[in-house]
Amino acid sequence: MSSPATYMLRLVIQRVQDGRNHQGASYRVVAYPPPKGLSLQLAKFSSREQLVERLQSALPGFDEKLLTMAGHTQIVFARDVQLNKQQLVSLGIAR
Repeated sequence: MSSPATYMLRLVIQRVQDGRNHQGASYRVVAYPPPKGLSLQLAKFSSREQLVERLQSALPGFDEKLLTMAGHTQIVFARDVQLNKQQLVSLGIAR
């Protein structure tokens, strides 16, 4: 049985603080460049907890301490990662 194909991607997570919404920040996750034959999309999460839960589900062993927090809009995570299609689907950035 062969292993699933994996893709080397840049995974970027952006924290967005809406000045009108005092309930906290939302998060955007994107990966690039899109692998040949696979369509990627922006994933949005309404809370840090939701984001961390999804990251830990898709990337076993993910340490939430890797997410930096400050400011209104910023990159809280940007790293090259190797992911398979199921992980991309679990993160919400592929179908």
